[in-house]
Amino acid sequence: MFSFTAVDFETAAGYIPCSVGIAVVEDNKITEVRTELIKPICFPYFHWYAQRIHGIYKQDVENAPTFEELWPEIKHYFSDTMLIAHNAAFDINVLRRTLAHYQLPRPYARYMCSYILAKKTWKNNAKFSLDFLSNQENIPLNHHHADSDAAACAMLLLREAEVLGCQDFAQLKHLTQLRSYRL
Repeated sequence: MFSFTAVDFETAAGYIPCSVGIAVVEDNKITEVRTELIKPICFPYFHWYAQRIHGIYKQDVENAPTFEELWPEIKHYFSDTMLIAHNAAFDINVLRRTLAHYQLPRPYARYMCSYILAKKTWKNNAKFSLDFLSNQENIPLNHHHADSDAAACAMLLLREAEVLGCQDFAQLKHLTQLRSYRL
């Protein structure tokens, strides 16, 4: 059985988060999905392209908590778990850099990337983006909304495991030769 936390960040610029989406999976079922707006470190600056992608503007986050203020409320989702992200290199770097900026200790967690796993699951696909795979696998997605992206990522990981015939992370790692990494 799979238990993990899928995570997705939307950013105001570069690796600076303005929203986090979290989807908790317990025993192969999504038990919780949430999203939080974050007042970014660079406030009031937002890169115009980021705004165009996710539709979050400075007026949406001007009264939102900073990551430092939000962290005590959400850090348990990131502790003692397997974190899953679609393009984990990006999302995990957002988390690492933001924790470092606020001098917050990293929680103990491991992480894997559903994007890399997709390349091993559907080797003949031309694309491996979250929106493409969600469409292919009939997974609901409101793309670039952090909660929807996190939930789709969670469903995608479960679908990848199903296609590969894996019942847990140990089998998944063994079959695909993928590693999980320490946060």
